[in-house]
Amino acid sequence: MTNRIVLRLRPCLAAVAVPFLFGLALSAQTPAAAAPSAAPAAVWTTYRYPTDGFSILSPLEPQLTKNQVPTEAGTFELRAYLATPGSSALYVGVCDYGAAVSGRDPQVVLTGAKEGAIANVKAHIVSEQKITLGASPGVQFEAENDTMHFSARIYLVGTTLYQALTASPLTDRYADSTRFLDSFSLIPRVAN
Repeated sequence: MTNRIVLRLRPCLAAVAVPFLFGLALSAQTPAAAAPSAAPAAVWTTYRYPTDGFSILSPLEPQLTKNQVPTEAGTFELRAYLATPGSSALYVGVCDYGAAVSGRDPQVVLTGAKEGAIANVKAHIVSEQKITLGASPGVQFEAENDTMHFSARIYLVGTTLYQALTASPLTDRYADSTRFLDSFSLIPRVAN
């Protein structure tokens, strides 16, 4: 039964990377003479998103997109926040699965999210470990495909899945990936 839930949710989990990949496609078109990934003049600012219950530190304001993602388990709204400094992409995805994951083993849900993200970018895991954010379980991993390096942290907070990721070219890895990922924090959630 647990595997069935993961398979039903996988289309939504896989969709988390769609806006992320769109941003990568745009950043891949950056001319070779573009500024390096970690521009020294960048001013990092904390951006707060109380309706989604998180804050993040970023050198650019992440742009929000919302998509309704249909799956066998129901339709879920994916809220994706994307910033593209230089040739890199900084991404936070938020999806509340509600009853579809209520009472399920969090590690199974996290594994499904990780596998969906990896499959979407046709990457392989370089390293991974279990983590927590407060009392919420998570997974942290590094992955690569033929052209890109990915650093990700995924958390399951109640029934909400948060994915914080950075992606950059293998030849120009984003110097502030850890800074971005470390800054992700939960804040009190407010209704729309």
